[in-house]
Amino acid sequence: MEIALSSGAELKSWVFLIAGNIFLIILAVRAIGHYAKREWGELLGHFLAGVVVAGFVFAPDESKDMLIAVWKKVAGE
Repeated sequence: MEIALSSGAELKSWVFLIAGNIFLIILAVRAIGHYAKREWGELLGHFLAGVVVAGFVFAPDESKDMLIAVWKKVAGE
């Protein structure tokens, strides 16, 4: 039984998808704990981290392009 991959891109996308979803689940569980304790700063931090991770997992090319554009503005290129 042979598994033929046309490139490593398919495997890479699956790994990012699985790792990203696990990370988002961990963030959601911790955010619920912060909400229950009324720790609003930590809750906001977890929410923002979740948004960033979701961007990298579900739209990696757009996230990369956005970071490149921001870096060019910061570096003055």
